[in-house]
Amino acid sequence: MYKIFVNDKLLTIGKKEVNGAVNLHYKTKTTFESAFDLLFNTDKEHIHIYHSKKNKVWEKFQNFAQPVYAAGGIVRNKDNNYLFIKRNGLWDLPKGHVEKKESFENAAVREVEEECSISDLKLGKFASVTYHVYFDKRYYLKVVYWFHMKYKGTAKPKPQKEENIEIVNWFSKDKIPKLMKNTYGNIRELTQNQILNNKK
Repeated sequence: MYKIFVNDKLLTIGKKEVNGAVNLHYKTKTTFESAFDLLFNTDKEHIHIYHSKKNKVWEKFQNFAQPVYAAGGIVRNKDNNYLFIKRNGLWDLPKGHVEKKESFENAAVREVEEECSISDLKLGKFASVTYHVYFDKRYYLKVVYWFHMKYKGTAKPKPQKEENIEIVNWFSKDKIPKLMKNTYGNIRELTQNQILNNKK
């Protein structure tokens, strides 16, 4: 099942109906329009679009909402603290757009370095992909590839002010749940799955 965040609400695409959601059977692109109308203009929290050929629907969705690709890092230091940024008043993880002909791995490391003014990063394993939709004259699907990283340096991170980053800091696991009260839905879920539920 594909999971796309729309602000803090949820749009999913799958083969069958799901309990607890407003279920819409996919017919044409107007199904997507109906889903977004419900998400943006009502109090409905979860819209689910279903069809036996869910991958075909996913392809059509990417024609409806233009994909924009980014990459970012889940960065841990030698003290087992994690790197978070605060941008536009919300806690986030460092990430940014993938440049032309750039790999997701290179983009993730570059963006962490630029946004947090640190280097000496060791790229780890792939973590997850997150999806969210935003509207700017048309719908865009933000596709973010996340990678685990280790930081072995000692320099104090600094926020990249021109990217509207206000704070960059390290946080221990026990401090992170408080941050998650003021963040995005996709970051909350990513953090839960990749940091808080991680036994390492």
